[in-house]
Parts: sequence; C-alpha cells; structure tokens
Amino acid sequence: MKLTSVFLLVGLLAVYGCSSSKKSVPVPEAKREYKHEYVIVGASSDVFPEWVEDPASWDTGADKKTHRYFVNESNHTNKRLCLRSAEARATARIAQEIAQFMKNSYSEATQGDDDDVTQYMQEQLATEAQAFVIGASVFQTYWEERSYKIELGASEDMKKFACYALVKMSKKSLEKAVKSATDKLLNGLADPEVKKKTDDALKDVEKKFSEHDKKVEVEATEAE
Repeated sequence: MKLTSVFLLVGLLAVYGCSSSKKSVPVPEAKREYKHEYVIVGASSDVFPEWVEDPASWDTGADKKTHRYFVNESNHTNKRLCLRSAEARATARIAQEIAQFMKNSYSEATQGDDDDVTQYMQEQLATEAQAFVIGASVFQTYWEERSYKIELGASEDMKKFACYALVKMSKKSLEKAVKSATDKLLNGLADPEVKKKTDDALKDVEKKFSEHDKKVEVEATEAE
C-alpha cells in the first residue's frame, strides 16, 4: 500500500514537472483591418509618410537637433487649397501645442487647480500665442486623392483630397514664442499671489517645450 502511494506521488510530480517546464507560446495579435469609405486613386508618394504620426522622424540631418516639428491635415475638393489649408493648420498647431503644454505644466505644478488661469489657457492662449509664432517653415507635404463611394459606406459618390503638412521651427524661435506667451499671461494677472503661483508653475517652460520632441495632444475646445 505504501509502495503504491510512493509510485502515485512520483507520477504526479513528474506530470507537474513536465507541465510547468513547458513555456507558454504567445498568441500573436490579429492585425487590425480598417474599412474605408473610399479608394485612393492618386497620391504624391507610394508610401504613407511616417512623419504624420511621428513628426520628427523624417529629418535625419543636423536640423533635427535644433528644430521641432509639427503636423496637421486638411480635406478639400481642390488639391492646391487642400495643401494650403494643411500648411496653415500645421503652423496654427504650434500655438495650440504651446498653449496645451503650458496648461499641462501649470496644472501639474498646481495639482490641477481649476481657476481663471486654467480657463484662460483653455480658451484664449492658443489664439494669442499665434502672434508669437514667427519663423516656422513648411518642411514636407503629402496628398492623396480619395474617391468616396456609396457602395463602401460613403454618403455620396465624390472625390476629395486629403492633405498633410509638416512644419518645422527652430527651438530658439520656439523658446521666444513661449516666453512671449508666458509674459503676456503674467502681465494680465492682477492678483500678486496668483501671478507668483503662475510664474513658479511655468518656470523654464519655454526650455522644456523646445526640448519636448513628441506631439502634444491638444484638447478640443467647445468651439471645435
């Protein structure tokens, strides 16, 4: 009886040892498939540009260390107007990212105080910062012509261009723009205590922004 129990125990240990020694094989994730309401009938390049998602990825030259990159897009039935709109939006994106970065920095430093300063940053700062964005230049553009079809789910059969623009601006000019936007903000604050708190929260924000090499996710406003 004892011998039988010993054999049974050895058998169980052997089975456990074999099963535990087997490494689990990772199951590959299924590739996502997207259904579009259009087919692409023309494009400025055979490959969709990587810089749309990673703006700094395209420039491998010396400018990459001294510049920051911004991207935006537009749609229009006219290719020229589509490209111009994308370029204008990409330039406007700089001011939007400046405002969002300042707001994020302020909220983080003040533990998310919901006051007039945060409201101003959300509603007005991007518009006012646009005046300080000087020296930005278009670096790359990409367009594709899309033929929308009812049979694919579109509301109507039509052709439209989708355009993307990549704009670059020197870090030195960016720091000046952020500094000017910060000064304008501080000059508009009458309460000395609030002014000091804001000044402390935004200390060196211009340098931090110029060295931030990723896209700043911009929160949509009610107007948008």
